Amino acid sequence: MKTFYSVRMRAASGGRHVSGQERIVTEDLLEETILELHRRPKGEWDFQSIKVEKLSSPPEVVERSLPLKDHRFSCVPLAHSFVSALFEEKLGIDRSLVRRWLAKLTSGVGPGGQNLPGALLVDPQTGEVLNGGNPVRTILFDWLDRPRVKRLLLQRGFTERTLDALALATKNALCGVEAELCVSDDPDYTTGYAASPELGYLRVAPMKEKKSPFGGRVYFVRKENARRVVECLRKRAVLIGEPNL
Repeated sequence: MKTFYSVRMRAASGGRHVSGQERIVTEDLLEETILELHRRPKGEWDFQSIKVEKLSSPPEVVERSLPLKDHRFSCVPLAHSFVSALFEEKLGIDRSLVRRWLAKLTSGVGPGGQNLPGALLVDPQTGEVLNGGNPVRTILFDWLDRPRVKRLLLQRGFTERTLDALALATKNALCGVEAELCVSDDPDYTTGYAASPELGYLRVAPMKEKKSPFGGRVYFVRKENARRVVECLRKRAVLIGEPNL
């Protein structure tokens, strides 16, 4: 039986998150993966943490990712209107709540407008923030054959960002996240995404204005399910087989 390891990297500058990535690899790929993640941050950083954890059992294999779809608009307001209307019509989440969180994600959701190093959990019925002081990070996920899936996505015109985000959103859906909003904090990257088990993974552009340094994630989770969902996000190791293109 193969031994698997979780490898997680996080880099920051002046306390501000700069880069991060999550991988699950076998022992023969461990050294090169650590080096690859060490080199991943593009900008300057003054802190980097690489955590390696041996998994007690092989990860669960999920056959296919969420379906991937692409939506492009001429401006941010149209993109936000599309997402908020879709969440209300298909998921029953009030569009005013979705609009409010899209506005927050594009203007800073943390104290003093800072970006957070994880996701906020929001009850889709009441709008209550369930973890204000303790952002949740989804960990323990990757692709079964990452290089092959990366090639497939690049051939379709997607990026390595999509590779990671599609895997993350697929695990979130598996764990019971009802819907998700994500806006990148990279000032040069304006594509964000919305995801849910019913809608799939929707790349949406532009989700914020060019050169904006703000971004973040919101997971819509009912209060009564929050503890179970967080436990799954943190502890259930998952490898995904095929991208659903």
